[in-house]
Amino acid sequence: MKILGKIKRKLDVKKQLNNKSKEYENRFDECAFKGNKCSNFEQYEAVITRWYHTIEKGLAYVNFRAGFGKNNMDSLLETMDNYIKDGYDENAFFFQTSLSVIQKYIRKNAEFGVKVPTIEDRIKRLPGVANNYGGIIKFEPLDEKELQSLNYKDFICNRHSMRHFSSEPVDMEKLKAALKLAQYTPSACNRQGWSAVVVNDKKILAEVLKNQNGNEGFGQEFDKLLLLVADLSFFNHDRELFQPYIDGGMYAQSVLNALHFYHIAAVPLSASLTEQQEKHVRRLLSLNEAEVLIMFIGIGNYPDICQTTRSERRTPKYRIV
Repeated sequence: MKILGKIKRKLDVKKQLNNKSKEYENRFDECAFKGNKCSNFEQYEAVITRWYHTIEKGLAYVNFRAGFGKNNMDSLLETMDNYIKDGYDENAFFFQTSLSVIQKYIRKNAEFGVKVPTIEDRIKRLPGVANNYGGIIKFEPLDEKELQSLNYKDFICNRHSMRHFSSEPVDMEKLKAALKLAQYTPSACNRQGWSAVVVNDKKILAEVLKNQNGNEGFGQEFDKLLLLVADLSFFNHDRELFQPYIDGGMYAQSVLNALHFYHIAAVPLSASLTEQQEKHVRRLLSLNEAEVLIMFIGIGNYPDICQTTRSERRTPKYRIV
């Protein structure tokens, strides 16, 4: 009877995991945006923000490429047109920010002698008034001592994602110190089921980046690349299906803050890869079956003068119940 009870429990757990996985898959399929097609306000906010941020990134490149991003700009303007046609608010913060980014794109291209009349015509037909929260910012990075003297609020607000780096290599001892500091991330039952792969070999780094979709135009400047992974062996089979990504995401933020603390410039990069891309990365970095990808982080040292996307934060959403 005990054996039958154990078998029944295993089957029940497997059924529960399958149901939970299927439920999430169905929710994701129903609620996530698909390309530029939007069926509610939240999807429009996400898609418009996604596209205008790709334009901001291009504006932030030190080696500016005039006329860049035509396909992305077309997707942005098409989505903004549909947003207005569907009767949504032209005064929404993200819509005004998008107008601001497009105007700065037009002006920046004009500085390089490139005119974009079609884009100018299309933005004139859109309602709304641009705010001044889109585009890029320029700043001089604080040194390590200055960073470590900041209070928590100023420290967090001072961190920026960098897409331009100096040629000076990152001090490996500083990187080790940052990873040690990030180990203080909270985790389920203090299991700390994560690790970092430090890609130092430039040939391997270049091959890995070929399988990541968001580093074009700046990935070649990375001194090193981090891949953060969660280890499924640390998680409870009964009910922790998503816990590796929860703990892994918290660890990723801690790593970014720790890199900032030690004055290492960094940019987080998505590890949401295609099946084939992930196979290539797993092979290149010799990952085992228990390791799941959480995030890539490109790192290097700061250049003398920095510029990056403004990436203004929206008003937080919360509910009190």
